[in-house]
Amino acid sequence: MEVGRVAEVISPIIHANSSARHGQTAWSLSGQHTGKTDIELTEAGRKEALAVSPLFERLLDGRGLDAVYSSPRKRALQTLELALGATTTPAVTDLLAEFDYGEYEGLTAKEIRKLVPGWTFWTHPCPGGETMAQAASRADRFITMLLERHGEAADEPDSTVCAVSHGHMIRILAARFLELEPQQGRIFDIKTASLAEFVEKDRDFVVSRWNLTA
Repeated sequence: MEVGRVAEVISPIIHANSSARHGQTAWSLSGQHTGKTDIELTEAGRKEALAVSPLFERLLDGRGLDAVYSSPRKRALQTLELALGATTTPAVTDLLAEFDYGEYEGLTAKEIRKLVPGWTFWTHPCPGGETMAQAASRADRFITMLLERHGEAADEPDSTVCAVSHGHMIRILAARFLELEPQQGRIFDIKTASLAEFVEKDRDFVVSRWNLTA
């Protein structure tokens, strides 16, 4: 299976899994933490998503997508439509929604560190939001669902699946695909409107491509 990310990211999955991160928004540009706030792409973000479409076609290399999954946020759905076409109908799931930042929603890391010196997303909690364990549980449930539906042990293995999600959630997903602790998502940099690809080999996932942009 192959998996990938675009909205913030798009990726083909299960034989190959692609994930994608969505394109630019006003808050991704300013560095504000954007979890549940349902903002749309900027004009630049729309252009990013359109530009990644031919890149995605080259990665697929003539293969069709067996399934497409997306976060319910507008920025993810807009990216998906622009990158894959208006006729693509995704299965929308909260499992791919961005991390819930609670009281830190809309704040930049610099603003948060004025309240909590030394704060980082990977080492400190977000009051009123998700815990890292809760986000990792969502990632694990998504991966389990993919394996059951599209993995090597499924009725139709060698599937290519696309998942569209968000910056922090994609990094947590990447860590969990590789059986790392969710905090190890910090080692994966990721740009808006970028593609990643994970390939299932002998029931394990390997990173085939990462952070590709147009």
